[in-house]
Amino acid sequence: MNFREMTQSDVEFMKEESLGRGILTKQPEVTDYTFTLEHEGKILGVGGIRLILPTTAWAWVDITKYAEGHMILGYRVIKKWMESLVAEHGIKRLQAYVEPDFPEGIRMVEHLEFERESILEKFLPDGRDAFLYVRLLWEH
Repeated sequence: MNFREMTQSDVEFMKEESLGRGILTKQPEVTDYTFTLEHEGKILGVGGIRLILPTTAWAWVDITKYAEGHMILGYRVIKKWMESLVAEHGIKRLQAYVEPDFPEGIRMVEHLEFERESILEKFLPDGRDAFLYVRLLWEH
């Protein structure tokens, strides 16, 4: 598996090939760190981190059908990348939102060791609630 900087062609690819809900169609245009995860020439997924405070960031990940069969290794690689990135930039709190009726998204953030912290009432553009997941990353 290989990480590289996400490109605009990756964004266009994900709009058609997202296994989830096509998060890139909803994400803010400003993202501080992005990546594309590839394996054997196929895009498995994309993700990124958006700083909202010097030590707090939103994290997001979206995967393709090509990730099926590589999920466990993919989670490990993404988790290691996130841990490295947050350590490098001094991020202590990483958070993500997940739509409550999206079990695949819930499973993904929980595999990445996020914990459900609260419900974000009327958070989504259509007025629905979302779950707030958080991963606290303290220096040892």
